[in-house]
Amino acid sequence: MKTFFINLYLRLNSFLFVIILITVGVLFLVLPKEKISVDEKRALKQFPVLTEERLLSGKYFEDIDLYYSDNFIYRNDIIELATEIKKYKGIKNDEIQYFTKTKALPKTTIIKVTPNKKDGYNAKKGDEMLNDSTAIDTTSEAYENINSVIVYKSKAIQIYNGSRKKLSKFAALISNYKTALGPNVNVYCMAIPVGSDFNLPNSFKKDREKTSINYLYSIMNPSIKCVKAYDELEKHQDEYIQFNTDHHWTGRGAYYAYLAFCGSAGIEPLAIEKFEIKKINNFIGTLYNFTRSEDLKQNKDYVEYFKIPNTTKATYFNENLTIEKKTKLYSEYARGGNSYGVFLGGDYPMMHIKSDVKNGKKILIIKDSYGNAFSPFLCAHYEDVYIVDYRYLKSNIKNIMKKYSIDNIIFAHNVFVINSSYTTYQENKFLNSNFNITPSKTESVKIKKDTLVKTKNEK
Repeated sequence: MKTFFINLYLRLNSFLFVIILITVGVLFLVLPKEKISVDEKRALKQFPVLTEERLLSGKYFEDIDLYYSDNFIYRNDIIELATEIKKYKGIKNDEIQYFTKTKALPKTTIIKVTPNKKDGYNAKKGDEMLNDSTAIDTTSEAYENINSVIVYKSKAIQIYNGSRKKLSKFAALISNYKTALGPNVNVYCMAIPVGSDFNLPNSFKKDREKTSINYLYSIMNPSIKCVKAYDELEKHQDEYIQFNTDHHWTGRGAYYAYLAFCGSAGIEPLAIEKFEIKKINNFIGTLYNFTRSEDLKQNKDYVEYFKIPNTTKATYFNENLTIEKKTKLYSEYARGGNSYGVFLGGDYPMMHIKSDVKNGKKILIIKDSYGNAFSPFLCAHYEDVYIVDYRYLKSNIKNIMKKYSIDNIIFAHNVFVINSSYTTYQENKFLNSNFNITPSKTESVKIKKDTLVKTKNEK
């Protein structure tokens, strides 16, 4: 009798195990598959296409494994449960949680999408926005390969570490640009803080961003115009200038940096009342994805953007400037994890913004993604604004400056990017490589006005 019950127990156990496997398998087949993970801000693996080459190399079966891993049923719920358990690991001290690991942030790119009309935006041909369904490698930036993050008072803060050696190399790079471009070109350098100084308690041992920025500016060629963005942001550090859950600054933070730039350039800045200020709610950024902190999830951000009172036309170029297509200064239908994409629509190799200021002034901005929120402000003062992303462009900056008769250039980088060897390598390559500019092919579609602000002649 005892043997009978043991055998019955084993059979029932096996039967239950088989039923669970079959149920999970059926649910996997019938439940709809997501293409994008909003929380992780990346494209999920799709079922691979079978080819002879991929089959023989073993890549086909590796991709199938990744497909099942990315599309496992209730995957997000399981990740949330695992995060709940893991949050008790590491160092925790009342208000401070310390997260340390090596993990690259999601890859992003720009692709065409159809905006949701429910969001109040009427899609037009050629409209684009930031989306996660394809990927460009952006992990070469130091701040996008995060090793450690502090969550303090429900806010994520990257821990900054400066290097005088790398700062010296960056200062030499800017000096080389000034020499190569000549005395008639104004060269600006704007080192952007990422909020470590403003948001961590003084008791927490860290490198100060201010110390690094002051050192950088002290060794800069005297002919370079150094923009004191830090000093302006410091005055407003109690305002919403840095996101709670994301590694970028906010539109308001970028506005204060714009005030600092105007001071360096001798420009009268627009008062904040001159802008149409709009807001996108429910933004959860990249640092939440890194930490999965429940405190961050409960402290969602909003993306505030300041629309300039000018009419603009915008185009973007591919990496070697052979194709030019229309885009928008503000991608106003950006939502969710892509909300920061409202600024410029994302990261293009190069953009050109034509403004109605009609003063003949031109400027080129070499930027990382912090420059996305900053660049639109300059379109209120320059007739032509050229925006270059140092990660993606494959062209010679001297040739661009010469071709378009540009006599102002600004390097707008956050302190992590300035402290990256990749930055100096890439931007030296812009200056010294024999890239050629070929005539670009332009779309025949008429470019419509980007801004909602009407001119005096409009009804």
